[in-house]
Amino acid sequence: MALRCTKLLGIIRRSSVIRHNYITTTVALPEEIKLPKPKEYKTEDNLVFLEDPDNFGTLSKSTDTFSEELEDEGDKREQEFLQNVPVRSQKLTTNQYATIIKQYLKYRRLKEAIDVLEVRMLKEDRVKPENYIYNILIGACADVGYTKKAFKLFNEMKRRGLKPTGDTYTCLFNACANSPWPVDGLKNAKHLRELMIEKGTEPNLTNYNAMIKAFGRCGDIATAFKIVDEMTLKKIKIRVHTLNHLFHACISDKQNGLRHALIVWRKMLLLKEKPNIYTFNLMLKCVKDCNLGSKSDIEELISTIQSQMLTQNKRQSQLKLTESSDLNSAPGDKLLIELPEDKSNLLKDANTLSNTENAPKDVIVPDKLDVTIEFVNKLTKADSKQNSVPNLLSKVINMEHVTSLQEVHTLQDKFAVIGGQDGFLKEMGSYSVKPDVKTFTQMLPLLDNTTEAEDKLLKTMKSLEVKADIDFYNMLIKKRCLRLDYDAAVCVTDYINDEIEYRKKRYPHSKRLKLKFNIMTYGVLAMSCKTKESAEKLLSEMAEKQLKVNIEILGTLLRHGTASFNFGYVLYIMNVLKRENIQVNAIFLKHLENFNEKCIKVKENSDSAIFKKSFEIFAKFYTTWLKEMNTEEALKPEHPWQQFRQKFPETVQRDSVQIKEPKKFYKKHKKYVKYTPKIVN
Repeated sequence: MALRCTKLLGIIRRSSVIRHNYITTTVALPEEIKLPKPKEYKTEDNLVFLEDPDNFGTLSKSTDTFSEELEDEGDKREQEFLQNVPVRSQKLTTNQYATIIKQYLKYRRLKEAIDVLEVRMLKEDRVKPENYIYNILIGACADVGYTKKAFKLFNEMKRRGLKPTGDTYTCLFNACANSPWPVDGLKNAKHLRELMIEKGTEPNLTNYNAMIKAFGRCGDIATAFKIVDEMTLKKIKIRVHTLNHLFHACISDKQNGLRHALIVWRKMLLLKEKPNIYTFNLMLKCVKDCNLGSKSDIEELISTIQSQMLTQNKRQSQLKLTESSDLNSAPGDKLLIELPEDKSNLLKDANTLSNTENAPKDVIVPDKLDVTIEFVNKLTKADSKQNSVPNLLSKVINMEHVTSLQEVHTLQDKFAVIGGQDGFLKEMGSYSVKPDVKTFTQMLPLLDNTTEAEDKLLKTMKSLEVKADIDFYNMLIKKRCLRLDYDAAVCVTDYINDEIEYRKKRYPHSKRLKLKFNIMTYGVLAMSCKTKESAEKLLSEMAEKQLKVNIEILGTLLRHGTASFNFGYVLYIMNVLKRENIQVNAIFLKHLENFNEKCIKVKENSDSAIFKKSFEIFAKFYTTWLKEMNTEEALKPEHPWQQFRQKFPETVQRDSVQIKEPKKFYKKHKKYVKYTPKIVN
């Protein structure tokens, strides 16, 4: 019996392999040993079952006999979440995620940067983000005015138990300031300020500056000045950065903004704060966008400046008297700073002249200063060689001989009030502030519409060693085209080419000083293309530089064709639009519609056979063209935030974006530390 069992065991060892695991045990038997097949059962619906359908379930642990299919989407997502557990090496640090986000933001890929947080960190890597990541994205949304997404990220940040920092509130107020709808931005700014008061969050200086900017840009200038009073009550020193944000508030008032800005400027001088480059640039922007207001507003401005000058002169006189008494100075010494020698024609004071005839020339009597204001028609005379208007930005304004104040309407007149080109640059030099390229770019539209004034500005930039960028040259081309000086506008391209060649030789490795044509350059050059041939030349140059034409450039070219009733020019632009597969906009269609209506009226009153034949060809093509182009989509208003809700489109003129993944460091070589027990005394 024992021998028989030994032989049977040997056969099993030679002819079978037994595999054991935690789930099943499979035994491979010889071919002559066949296992019985399971019985098949059929139901009324002719469905075949391998086992008895009356038996529920199976005792077998095999996973092949039972498969469960999930139908609910929530269950599927939950199963995927439980099964697809990320590997530990897949996760990155907070700084590494922030580096990836900053790379996307560098190329203006806001949607992709937000997906790093919402998709990669939260869904794929399952990493708990910190407030640093939220602050970066909230700040990016604030820069482009994506207010809704900024506050949505703020709410998600609070739901995750992350405490907002001072940078968070600063970015949120900037989002309100840059909102495309001032009413909505003002509503969010008020709610955010109330939330800070409710939570007991004490704003810092940066928060206050952002508040002033937000309320000012949204049109609530009164609240912006109240915030400054609140800072004064809390004994926070008002510095030039806060005053710069007040200038932002002044710019929002198009009717009286320049008057508010001059009052803020005089207040800055009383506080003995030194203006910086941003202050001067904001003042230029205020001159360009705002007015001085009505007659009563200008009278109030002059009286305010007058009272501030009296206060300043009294302080200076007391200081000079104290210094002179200490130094035992002579009685004939000067008590105050001398006023400029040139006499102003803007304001005169007859009473001051009569009362100070017998007074010493070196002494100023500020208590008797009385100004009588009268309006005249012109600000400066054409035959005057020097600017006789006093500079309202100066510390000491010569208002001795002023009897009248002129009406200020044009940009050139408003610029003359703050000194003009020479006086403004002289004022910057008095504070040791060097102008930058932005200063000259904003100064360009304020100059006289002459080539001589523009050439003078270019010489001044060269003497101050300020390098012009492509935006400055684009503004110069646009200004010359607006005054219909097309030849001078085209000559600017020669300046650009010469500057490009010079910088290549002088600064071959400097990317910051590199100069090249961009899409905006050809956009302003399109304003000078009056013929079809010049338009073809412009588009061919863009194709050589791999710049894709857009609807704005084609719309500018179309206006030249419609203005001269050049049907060939108009049909050429319409064919380019169709060939390049460019989406039309409402402005382009409106120009075509107006052109069609004008042609119908001209046809009714004209006997020209050539015009009628040309219009028939255009009418047929226009009807077919409207059917082929998707005009319904063009007439729909585009939401200003739609571009941030979708991925950034790849264009021809942009290089391919390459996002570098951060390197992952692993601690391969760890230092061995021998265990030593701690002795507790």
